[in-house]
Amino acid sequence: MLDLGTTEFVLAVPSLPEANLKRLSTSLFDAWDSYVDSVVSLPDYSLSLQVEEGSVKGVARISAMAGVLYLAIGNYGDFISGVKTISEQISATSEFLSERAKQTFNCPDAQAASKKRGGAIGGLQRLFVRVQKGELSPDEAVMHAERLLGDQQNEAPGLMTDLANAFRDCPKQHKQEEFPFESLSEDLLMANQSGPPPTRKAPRPSIDLAPALQLRIEVWRESKKNRRKTRVVKL
Repeated sequence: MLDLGTTEFVLAVPSLPEANLKRLSTSLFDAWDSYVDSVVSLPDYSLSLQVEEGSVKGVARISAMAGVLYLAIGNYGDFISGVKTISEQISATSEFLSERAKQTFNCPDAQAASKKRGGAIGGLQRLFVRVQKGELSPDEAVMHAERLLGDQQNEAPGLMTDLANAFRDCPKQHKQEEFPFESLSEDLLMANQSGPPPTRKAPRPSIDLAPALQLRIEVWRESKKNRRKTRVVKL
């Protein structure tokens, strides 16, 4: 499968009992799952969420087969529009998850930090922008795309041909584009601050945390058709 987007968050909250951590992690996954279903236009995908206790640390990922992504892109008429639209949809789900995590674990904005990465779909969008800006030739973009998609490109006949044609046909422009997954979203650093620009290094939590019990809650759905699964891992 292709990684389409990854979200990481850290919430400086006290350790929770195993049952509470499992309940809240499952609740967060269910809310995220429902939002993804309503926003993302992929016919199928997999979702996974891992939450470790201490300070609550989470990693969430949405993935899909290359053939599924190819089909979804084709529904938008042209490759550039399809890639851009789906990338924006994935970005929206990441924003939702970051905000919902703070609500679910009752964490103030000032004690939360998150970052997101766009995966394969964000990488394709960046390639289109670089071709439009003249930084890459269409052939160079195809080579980058082949490395980005790896063996998955073989699972979607016609994908690379259509992608190569889209690189050749995309209009040239010089407008600066912003990528939805390229910036860090660090509420911990940005909220209600003045003076010198903040650094990217998160400050130490201002609360006393209980000793870590080294638990990880794993929640995932392998596809839209499969039931949600949950596992508790002792680290």
